[in-house]
Amino acid sequence: MPLVAVIGGLAGALVVGVIVSFTASASMADAIASTGGSAAILGIGLLIAQRLPRHERRQLFAIKATPQATLGMGITVGMGLLIASAIMISVGTSLDPGLNARVHNIASPLGPGVSGTLITMFGVIVLAPLGEELVFRGVLLRGLVRRMSFWWAALAGAAIFGACHADVWIYLFWPRYLALVGVGVGLAWLNRTRGYWCGVTAHATLNAVATLALLLAH
Repeated sequence: MPLVAVIGGLAGALVVGVIVSFTASASMADAIASTGGSAAILGIGLLIAQRLPRHERRQLFAIKATPQATLGMGITVGMGLLIASAIMISVGTSLDPGLNARVHNIASPLGPGVSGTLITMFGVIVLAPLGEELVFRGVLLRGLVRRMSFWWAALAGAAIFGACHADVWIYLFWPRYLALVGVGVGLAWLNRTRGYWCGVTAHATLNAVATLALLLAH
């Protein structure tokens, strides 16, 4: 079912992109489609969660610490994962001259103008963390843990999480993919120990700082 959610999100993004492309520029259509895909993943994830027994839904969304502690831990872990990812990608591009050359040709994924940027930021910073943490850590990880040890489940879920980010295959294949797997394992541990909302906070922090860096770079 988590994979169905991801496929449904991608299909939703494709449909929205095709519809919007008739009335908007290509870059604006991409921004709206990306945000629509994140919204679709969140929506399907919520539908999956509704099918869980009531006690499992309570466990999934349970707050395991005070709001202040949840926020502080999430921001701290999110920043740590971002720094670790940046180091991994930097090392990868330094070891692979071909990757290093392609990095400079990557176009900004943010939408055009203020409206396009705000649409993309809402999808990346709000919808994506809510939906992806629900699907990959809230549902998929729980299913995998029933079949294997936690760390193997975290690694398997993180590998799927990285593979479902289609842009990892473009320009920065192996260092970006490895970075996403590391992020997935870290978020799995955070979800298990501190709960869904702490994972969402960490994920949102990572995406927000990365998006801010893109804004400053362009």
